[in-house]
Amino acid sequence: MEWLGNNPKSIGIHRVSSSRQKDNTSHGVQGHETDEYCKFNGLCLERVFEIVESAKDSDLRKKYHAAIKWALDNDIRHIIFYMFDREARNLTDNEENEKLVRRDRIVLHYVRERKVLHKWSPDSDFLMRDFHAIQNKQYSRTLSAKVGDSMRRKAEEGWYPANIPPLGYVPQATHNEEGKERRRGKVVGLDPILKNRQTVLREYELRARGLSFEEIRKKIIDEGLCPTRTSLTYHASVVESRIKNPFYRGRFRWEGKEYQGKHELFISKNILDAVDRTLYKRHYALKPVTNDNALGGGWITCALPGCGCSIGYDPKVKKYRNGAEQVFHYHHCTNGRRAHKSMKGMNITSEKLWEQLETALDAISVTADFVKELTDAMNEAQRKTQKATIVEMDNFKAAIEITHKREDELYADYKTGLVTESFYIRQVEQVRQERLRFTDQLKRAQLSISNAGMETAKTILELCTSAKSLWEKRTPLERREFLNEILSNPVLDGPTVRYELKKPFRILSEMKESEKWRTRKGSNL
Repeated sequence: MEWLGNNPKSIGIHRVSSSRQKDNTSHGVQGHETDEYCKFNGLCLERVFEIVESAKDSDLRKKYHAAIKWALDNDIRHIIFYMFDREARNLTDNEENEKLVRRDRIVLHYVRERKVLHKWSPDSDFLMRDFHAIQNKQYSRTLSAKVGDSMRRKAEEGWYPANIPPLGYVPQATHNEEGKERRRGKVVGLDPILKNRQTVLREYELRARGLSFEEIRKKIIDEGLCPTRTSLTYHASVVESRIKNPFYRGRFRWEGKEYQGKHELFISKNILDAVDRTLYKRHYALKPVTNDNALGGGWITCALPGCGCSIGYDPKVKKYRNGAEQVFHYHHCTNGRRAHKSMKGMNITSEKLWEQLETALDAISVTADFVKELTDAMNEAQRKTQKATIVEMDNFKAAIEITHKREDELYADYKTGLVTESFYIRQVEQVRQERLRFTDQLKRAQLSISNAGMETAKTILELCTSAKSLWEKRTPLERREFLNEILSNPVLDGPTVRYELKKPFRILSEMKESEKWRTRKGSNL
């Protein structure tokens, strides 16, 4: 085995995506198969990393990157994964590992597929691995979309979609018509631990009496409602967050939208009304979003470190001697955390905010010629990708046909007495497992060949082409909704609005400015 070299040291990386999988058999199965693989191939397993984290975003894979670094620091060449998708569901890690393989720093092993990728592997092996990475990335996208749709539907039905509701509530299982507990479809119910509800209720009672958030914090600790082990993290900001949380008023926020909840309330309306009055008295209220106040409602936040409060709408009315009135539309930080020692000079007009935000349109606007050139390039890339995928699908179909022939041959050998029954059963099971694997890979390839990505990219290009003309026809509220589609993290830094373009629009803006955009890698819209 040319790839083994004179260094048989290896590590196993066993990954599951979430804590729900942590205690099931997944790690155990991966561990057993890895041990057997190492024994068969003469590898010395130095360490096993059992990781619970998603593989779809390279930036968030801290444990995975730490495991790779540990192997490199300890002169370990062989990195063992159970399957291709246990390694990565993103193209960044896929590329980084290929570089290490090409430099002979590591050898990649995939136990289930019995595949080894090393410096001397043919390019076709690397190509197949790339196809697996693309399929796994698309699988993550599809799964994320399905989960997002499911959670959104649950929110629309009035149930909080997240796994961890606010203090005083817990997820509760639902039951079917026969009274049996469903494995999925939990809803939010009251926490059976009475003390948790009493803590929240007491916070609201104290706030209704006019106490500050810091005074409430001290009172809760003095009354023993906050355990000693959590008192160090029980800050006034925690109290403030709970007091202002609409969840205790029967509503909840999800993906920037507020929904009416079906969960049971345990704080009386009288207390809630009293608390709301103290909030309006002591702080600037975030007024309902209207055309006059389209940039209010907390959409923009303060950029000052330690603040981060919402930029509120605060109109000023000037009355003239003749009885006429003029409204000046101002915005400024609500300063809820008292990070600003003085609010002098903090006002900015709506007009100036709109002028600065409108520059985002210049960044994303594209000409018809640019759109045609880019569309032609995408179509060309799509054709090449689909052509390669079709070749791969043909290979999978051929492999499936071979498994059918192999099973027929085994059956003929068994009937003629050339093999024993136990050998026949064992071999047929292996052949069928292999057929299932090829069938699954064929299904993934069929999904990846769709034009869904291209349709999305073309929609974005059409939006950018007509952005300025659409802007002129829209109301302030519609403009805010449009900006919400293309911008993220808008903040007010003194008199200046800063923002980030969302990824597809940022990439498009960069490509527009670059003459070498055709050679740019990873520029998928």
